[in-house]
Amino acid sequence: MKVKVTNLKPGMIIQEDIYNLKNRLNFKKGEVLDEESIELLKKSNIVELEVSISETSSFLKKNFQDFDLIIDEKLYFKWKESLEGLFSHFSKEEFFINLNNISEEIYKNLNISKYFILNFMNSFGNDSLLYHSLNTAILVSIIAKKIDTPYIMYIQTVKFALIHDIGYAMINDRIINDFDSDDKIALIHNVVAYKKLQKLKSTLNHEILDSILYHHERYDGKGKFHLKGEKISPLVRITQVADAYTSLIELGYTPYQALSWILKRCGFIFDPYYVGMLYEITGYYPTGTTVKLSDGNIGTVIRRNDIEFFPDVFVNGNIIKTGPDTNIYIKEAIE
Repeated sequence: MKVKVTNLKPGMIIQEDIYNLKNRLNFKKGEVLDEESIELLKKSNIVELEVSISETSSFLKKNFQDFDLIIDEKLYFKWKESLEGLFSHFSKEEFFINLNNISEEIYKNLNISKYFILNFMNSFGNDSLLYHSLNTAILVSIIAKKIDTPYIMYIQTVKFALIHDIGYAMINDRIINDFDSDDKIALIHNVVAYKKLQKLKSTLNHEILDSILYHHERYDGKGKFHLKGEKISPLVRITQVADAYTSLIELGYTPYQALSWILKRCGFIFDPYYVGMLYEITGYYPTGTTVKLSDGNIGTVIRRNDIEFFPDVFVNGNIIKTGPDTNIYIKEAIE
């Protein structure tokens, strides 16, 4: 998989030969990265690197170390363990109970204030799909609560978000950014999951099953099954924007870059309404965006405020409120 150099971790395995005398780079395919080699790569002009992860590797990371997680870390681990069991065993009773329990707990524990810190936990290796699925469901839950989705519809949507990519667990391989991907694994993971989960159709709502099959349909109708616009289930349309955002963050995109990527595909891949809801949550400068302020300081956006262009910014251990009250403004986003 392609990983941004800024997102490399010790233990990852290089999948291409790299030689650059100027930057003192000389790596052979199959070499294992350590801290020293990663620092050399960060100082070079290489942006992305093809790497693999050993079967035993599992690196946890919080995207923005100075900020609180959106969900308590103990809850993350609890939900992750439940989801791991759900992804591994497809017995009707266990699957149904676990999926219900996680969805209900997300509903009860995700108390979203007006503006909040959008900070997730991620993982590389075996657990990466689990954390991606959790993060997608959490972001879906935020959007669903923001638009006052009725409880029954809310629970159905969160259930789907939790298992939307379960096909990758069945294949034991994964394409992280699978929107517009021609990779065979990306093209079949939804079909594999749909077929294998048919035995659960008596306990799993049919709309969830159908949404698994159709979750990469495009809003413009150019997807595999040519569903278009509102012919695509709202479960899919709401989950797609969260899926894309959390996937891109996982790959090392900055929050600003991830939001920009989605905005450029609004009306093509994604439903403009739900893109707008994501934008309402993140603001123009999402949590974690590095910005240069009008006073010359460099800081990191914590959260949006009533006016999206005037978020709170973390600078040298202090929270700075931007806008007319402080006369400090964001001059530019630094990518």
